[in-house]
Amino acid sequence: AVGGAIQSVSRLPEFESDTLDYGGDVIVGLDSAELQQSIRATLDAGTRTLAGSVSAEYLGTGNRRTGRGERIGPSDYSSRAIRAVLHGTPTATRSWFVDLHLLEQPKTPRVDELVPGFGQTEPSSSEFFFAPNRRTFVHAQHEHVSSAGIDWRIDAAWQRIDDDRVTREFDAPDRRNEQNRSDLFGFTVNASGKLADLDWIAGLDLYHDEVRSARVEEDIVTGTTSQLAPRFPDGSTIDQAGFFLKVDWHTGDRHRWSAGLRYTDVSIELPDGTAIEPGSLSGDLGWIFDINAQWQLVANVGNGFRAPNIADIGTLGNRPGNRFNVPNTDLDAETVVHVDMGIRYHASLWHAELVAYQLEYDDRIVSVDTGETTPAGRDIVRSVNAASSVIHGLEAGLRASLSDRLGLAATLNYTRGTQQVGSAHEPADRIPPLQLRLHVDFEQSATWSFRGWLIAADEQDRLSARDVRDVRIDPAGTPGWLVIGASATRTSVHGWQLVAGIDNIFDTRYRVHGSGLDAPGRNVSLVLRKRW
Repeated sequence: AVGGAIQSVSRLPEFESDTLDYGGDVIVGLDSAELQQSIRATLDAGTRTLAGSVSAEYLGTGNRRTGRGERIGPSDYSSRAIRAVLHGTPTATRSWFVDLHLLEQPKTPRVDELVPGFGQTEPSSSEFFFAPNRRTFVHAQHEHVSSAGIDWRIDAAWQRIDDDRVTREFDAPDRRNEQNRSDLFGFTVNASGKLADLDWIAGLDLYHDEVRSARVEEDIVTGTTSQLAPRFPDGSTIDQAGFFLKVDWHTGDRHRWSAGLRYTDVSIELPDGTAIEPGSLSGDLGWIFDINAQWQLVANVGNGFRAPNIADIGTLGNRPGNRFNVPNTDLDAETVVHVDMGIRYHASLWHAELVAYQLEYDDRIVSVDTGETTPAGRDIVRSVNAASSVIHGLEAGLRASLSDRLGLAATLNYTRGTQQVGSAHEPADRIPPLQLRLHVDFEQSATWSFRGWLIAADEQDRLSARDVRDVRIDPAGTPGWLVIGASATRTSVHGWQLVAGIDNIFDTRYRVHGSGLDAPGRNVSLVLRKRW
């Protein structure tokens, strides 16, 4: 996926007994840097063939305390969530579940709009809140292993995102109230199996996404309202159909190969009748070579594409970095070619790897300055297929068991990018600096364990023209930083667990490159957990 992807798979309730059983989990957390208070509770009940689970969670924070003691506000918010799932396994070859998630953040501030950024003496907005931001998700799945050994899986899901906003330019007399909603329906069918030394999976997926959007302007003195053009084209739809096949196979004792091919057809329709239909083939080829029992060579090559979405095509309104976006329906898909090669070492106590990679992007969708400004002083921009980029880097990882009780894990990432926008060559947007993460774990006994960590980043002063204009990024570059933390965990045989930690011990004031808010300062945290 362009830019990377994270897949989070929710836990399903399962029991081994044929009689009714139950289990629970409660977690309470506090911290000092953001005055965080959280509680999460889960109750599972069921048998081997049918089990259910109900979870609820609440999180509240205050204004963030950054390094050296300043609290930045407003940055406080709260969130609440519930989940209910029913999971059935009527036979050894058949299973199903129905899963419901509800999550809401009632009022979340856009901090970088509400506090002055680099080069600003006053904030961009007097009000900027997501109010509310809400997600509703329902997912049903049925899985069956046929007598031929083919594993069939069918998924159907619906997700609604409510992205309502309350905004007001700095000291402006009018407030804007937005209602933005996306309904996404998905249906997938996958089949997988094994044939001799070859594993395969094939399937199709269908998605339909509809966007609704409305905006009202309110005079804060008189209370009178008037309709405005919405942030997104109201009634826009995106339909997507994809077919894919992936195989993994062994050739001899030392070579493993994988190959995948996918065709995706996309249809984007706007309410004014504009239609965009980007479609493309994407694929990948991977190779693993066992040099010996400990050393491996790995290599992958692939290509992909990203179709423009409704935000790319039709956004009308304020954007981060003191910008104002106007729509552009003349957009095409972005494409990327990816290559990586690396070496791995496996042993009983050590695991290490070093991978080099390169990404070549074409027709990248970027915001381009039109040369005009709004009455409030924001730069007017629009999205165009105007950039090409080359990004390359190194990723190194190490895991080691120094003794039966002492373990170490470390990662080192280096990324460098260049881009061309029109005839201008420059560093690529928001490329992270050299970064290091180091964790040391010590298990003193079954009751006590300890962890220490060090996280560091080098300075990043290779900035694009857009980075320099972005009020969230220091135009002289983001300074490097280093933070150290530690925690202690006590676990009892009765299911109780207590974790006490301190992060950013030396109260360093720093900012992750590209973030709109300085990171938390010294942070003392306490987590109490009970499982049964």
